[in-house]
Amino acid sequence: MFKQRILALMLVLLPLLSSCSAVFDPALTELAVKDFHNSYNASSFTTIYRNSSPEFQEFVSEDKFTRLLGKLQTKLGEHHSSDLVSWSSKSSFGGATMVTLVYKAEYQHDGQAQESFTFRVRDGLARLYNFNVSSPVLSQKNRSRETEI
Repeated sequence: MFKQRILALMLVLLPLLSSCSAVFDPALTELAVKDFHNSYNASSFTTIYRNSSPEFQEFVSEDKFTRLLGKLQTKLGEHHSSDLVSWSSKSSFGGATMVTLVYKAEYQHDGQAQESFTFRVRDGLARLYNFNVSSPVLSQKNRSRETEI
């Protein structure tokens, strides 16, 4: 009788426990990063914005985001390559998974940039939730290339 109760309890709890851990494929977000870079290099900033998560769009306007990426492209130039440094994910009960990827990136004017992407993944779709890039080039002030004598 005791064994039957344990077996019945396991049969009830097993599907509940397995539904809490969403299966996540890191290739999905890596593909989203590749799409981001392709759109960035093509100056398709509106495409990036319109494919981002609703939370991202609530945080920043399309106009402000496209101007920001335009300035970023002016300073860093074209994106050349990125090497994945680390990634992490957190699943929620709502069915979404938040995935953060950190890359060492090389741009036309800087080979030492670091990028961080956070995506909200739900129903097989990765949507940009946050993007950050840091670079020595971005922290430099505009300096004249001429030398005074």
